[in-house]
Order: sequence, then structure tokens, then C-alpha cells
Amino acid sequence: LLPGLFSGILMGFSANLFLTMYKSGNFLGSFLKNMLVLMSCCQCCLDAGVGAARAGNLTFMVGGVEQEFDAAKELLTCMGSNVVYCGEVGTGQAAKICNNMLLAISMIGTAEAMNLGIRLGLDPKLLAKILNMSSGRCWSSDTYNPVPGVMEGVPSANNYQGGFGATLMAKDLGLAQISATNTKTPVPLGSQAHQIYRMMCAKGYALKDFSSVFQFLREEETL
Repeated sequence: LLPGLFSGILMGFSANLFLTMYKSGNFLGSFLKNMLVLMSCCQCCLDAGVGAARAGNLTFMVGGVEQEFDAAKELLTCMGSNVVYCGEVGTGQAAKICNNMLLAISMIGTAEAMNLGIRLGLDPKLLAKILNMSSGRCWSSDTYNPVPGVMEGVPSANNYQGGFGATLMAKDLGLAQISATNTKTPVPLGSQAHQIYRMMCAKGYALKDFSSVFQFLREEETL
């Protein structure tokens, strides 16, 4: 079905440069790589979230024909401030899933540390301040803190509405797991993060921002 579908689309396609922004498993990436050999193709994966999209500050990770990267970059800079060439088709997606796996792990770690500190009697704003001036500092702690009341303008300040959904994070972590299996790469923390986000989705957090892992941990005595 897919070969026939894409063949029909491409037969009537006259543009010189074809940009895709899908994110999927290895099959579709390899398929498009083979289907688009007669035209210039760049696969563009984006990162930075809803706020960055509204501000035009997205980061694009691009894989495809290197000679066409400058043309693709000219278009993508209309939407993003960072456009990075990663290599052949599929490498942009590889960078994206590696980034999101690390993001999930760091968010879970931040949520765990904040939850433990609060239960030990620390004020969450004070703890966040200490973390952010110490070696535990990360994007999840200083820019996207998961604890309600610590920061303004983030999903945790709005009942975890908006942002990047837990179900989307679970999907990306699933793609990372498939890639790790295919390359025989050990990712124990990535695997644990995947299981945690799958459990969150099963317990009603699917549509909440992925930083709601803090709320999930607060409600769990043990995992």
C-alpha cells in the first residue's frame, strides 16, 4: 500500500526540493530514502516545544542531500532559530529521538529529586534555586520545572496543560527502544523512562504535558 501511495504522489510532484517533517520507525525512513533518489529530499525533525514554535525559535535537525541543505535551511529559518545538518536521510530523526530520550530521563530525575526534597521538608522554590546553581542543573530544572508554583509560564503552572504530551513522549521513547534494539545498544535508563511514561498514559496522564511525571510520582508510593 505505501509504495503505491507514495509512488502516485511523487509522480505528480514537480518541486526540486522535498521536505518531510514526519517522525516514524525505520521502515518509513528507509522507504522514503529509496523512493526519493530521483529528487532532492531533506527529512526535518524539530525540537523546542510549543512556546518556541510560537516564538519562531524551533530547532531543526535535518537529514538528507547535503547539497540541498542551504535551500532547506532558508525555508526552515522562517520557523526556527537553529537549523543543523546531521547527515543522510534518517540522521535528523536519530538526533531527535536521542535528544528526547535524554529529555525524558532528565525530567524524571528532576521530578524525583524535587519530590524527595519536598518530602524531606525543603521548600520547592529554594530547592530548585539550589539545583540550578549546582551540578544537578539541567533544562528540566531551570527552564521547564515540573513542580507547580516554582515557575511561571510552564505547563506545571497550568495543571500540566499544553506543552509536549506524555503520550508523545512515550511514542518517542518507543522509537528510541526500537533503534536501540536494532543497533544492540544498551539503554537501561531509556528503557525505564519508556515504562514510566507508558504507565502514566495508562493512568490518565496521556494528554498532560510530559512534566506531569512529577504529579505521577507524588501520587505513587512505590513503582
